[in-house]
Amino acid sequence: MSDSELQKRIDLLERKLTREKKARNLAETQLEKYSLEIYETNQSLQTSLAFAKKKQAELEYLGSASNEVASEASLNELMANTVALTGQFSSADCGFYLVTQNGRLLSNDSYKLWQKNEGWCNDVDLIKRASELLPLDKSKAFDSWIVSPISDVDVGRKEVYHWITYTNFSIMNDRVAWIVFFSADDHLDVESLYVLETVRGHLLSGIRRRISDVRILKRTVQLQDTVSSLEVAKRQLVQSEKMASLGQLAAGVAHEINNPIAFVHSNMQILKEYLDDFIRLDQSIRKTLSKNQTLNQSQYDDFCEQIELSYLQEDSLSLLKSNLEGLQRVREIVDNLKSFSHAGDEVFSNISIFDCVESALKIAWNSLKYEYKVDNQLSKKCPPILGNLGQLQQVFVNLFMNAAQAMEGGGTLSISQTLEAKNLTIHVVDDGCGMDENTVAKLFTPFFTTKPVGVGTGLGLSISFAILEAHSAIIQVDSQLGKGSSFNITFPLL
Repeated sequence: MSDSELQKRIDLLERKLTREKKARNLAETQLEKYSLEIYETNQSLQTSLAFAKKKQAELEYLGSASNEVASEASLNELMANTVALTGQFSSADCGFYLVTQNGRLLSNDSYKLWQKNEGWCNDVDLIKRASELLPLDKSKAFDSWIVSPISDVDVGRKEVYHWITYTNFSIMNDRVAWIVFFSADDHLDVESLYVLETVRGHLLSGIRRRISDVRILKRTVQLQDTVSSLEVAKRQLVQSEKMASLGQLAAGVAHEINNPIAFVHSNMQILKEYLDDFIRLDQSIRKTLSKNQTLNQSQYDDFCEQIELSYLQEDSLSLLKSNLEGLQRVREIVDNLKSFSHAGDEVFSNISIFDCVESALKIAWNSLKYEYKVDNQLSKKCPPILGNLGQLQQVFVNLFMNAAQAMEGGGTLSISQTLEAKNLTIHVVDDGCGMDENTVAKLFTPFFTTKPVGVGTGLGLSISFAILEAHSAIIQVDSQLGKGSSFNITFPLL
């Protein structure tokens, strides 16, 4: 090969090598560009992934905290659960909550410390030492979280903490709840504080709701106690009015009992004399038999005639019957007084309004029997009503006594009924002095009375009204001056 051909060959190879170098440089440049793009894309993906994880953690934290706030957990449980959730979210090393009052830490041997990766433990001493770093003397609650460096403070744990994060909330009875976290990190995530502020707002709402629930519960208990006290006072007042009515009836009731007792006593004296006669008869018979060893009919008839045996037998039976009737009368009076004066209970049962009115008339009878005529038109076939016998007796006794006092000098007390499909109305009518409209309007007002001082309490009709109201009964009054009054009581039927 000649030199010229060789040179051409060399030139060709050099041109080829130059083209290959350019192609390789272009490929390397393109590869470097693609590698840079892939790296930047990867970095962007990692940043996006970290951001997404952070947002996911924030959402999970917010969701969990909201669920705790909306739950029925107690205030202590809410605070403890919030400490654990917030500590995990903010990567705090430890946290706790405590309660102060007037700037002083309330003593509590059950204070617990939350620790990262370890959970809860008892560490009262740490909490007491850590509380010295807090402005407990502040009288007002904070509006946000407070973050402060603490210059490598050692509060008794193996870690040396650099940051303290805390906030507080006002609770009941001038007390303040504090939530506190310690962190050993050199730097804090400031952006997470915005999320903490959101949770703080939810937590504040939850605390207020629980405080409101506690106050409502306390108020409810107080109201229940008040209602119970009022019920006791009501029963005592009803019983007191019963005793007052009995006081007014006492003389008449004593007279009602004394009459049958008096004739029973008189009859017993006579029966004692009759018994003496029977003893003499027996002695005469025994003496004759001892002397003669026999007793003929003539001798026996003589002995019987001497003591008037036939009369004694007949009159003794009559006296015994009279005594039994008198004692039965006493028993009825005592039973009526017992059912009337007994405090009893509030239990309602099916009762006969006829029997109720009859027993009330017997109790008030001595106040009515001399100067008044009682026209009781009630039927024994009156349908039963649901009620309390003792309480309704008190109502009718009160109405009968008021009617007697309104008919000074005598009159007629009429008792009748009107039966409808669903109601039974009892009419208690007198022909006494009557009342004007103003008096009728005030009739059931407590302590209002038209009687002289010392005669009435002014509670009889007001208590009667309350009793009838409890029986779902309605009382209406029709009255005219000089013509009398009508009390109409309507009871619902069973």
